[in-house]
Amino acid sequence: MKKTKFTVIDAVIIIAVILVLTLGAVKFMPGLLGGKTDSAINCTVLISSAEPELGEAIKVGDAVTLSLTEKDGGIVSDVVVKPAEKIAFDSIKGEYIRQEIDNKCDIEVTVAADAKVSDTAITVGSTVLKVGAETTVRGKGYAAMGYIIEIED
Repeated sequence: MKKTKFTVIDAVIIIAVILVLTLGAVKFMPGLLGGKTDSAINCTVLISSAEPELGEAIKVGDAVTLSLTEKDGGIVSDVVVKPAEKIAFDSIKGEYIRQEIDNKCDIEVTVAADAKVSDTAITVGSTVLKVGAETTVRGKGYAAMGYIIEIED
C-alpha cells in the first residue's frame, strides 16, 4: 500500500486557495446578498408643463409620497418653479428656438428621504428610484406625475 505524503508545497497551495476563496467571498458576496446601507438621499423630480397653482401648492417641509401604491416618500427640501419652455423650429430663420408656454410652469421638487442604497438599486421603502423613471409627487392637496432627474446620496 502506498502512503501519501503531505509536503510544504501542498500546504502553500491549500493556503493560497483558501485566501483566494476568502477574498472572492468578501468582494462579491455583499453584492449578491443585497449589500444595502441606509443613507439619506435627495431626489429631484421634474414636473413639466404644470399649472402655476401646483407650483404654489408645493411647499418646503411638506411630507410627500413618491409612489402610487405605497406610502414611501420623504420631505420636500426645495422647490424651484420656472416658466415652462418648448423647443420649436423657426422656419423663417431656419433654427430651433426656445419658446415659453403660456400659463404653464416647470417645477423641480427636491425630496429628502431615507433610502437603502446598494450596488444595483436605490429604494425608499419598497419603491425603487432610478434617474429617468416616472414617479408621482403626492402631498396634502396635490398630486402630479414627473420624472426623476437627479439623485444625490
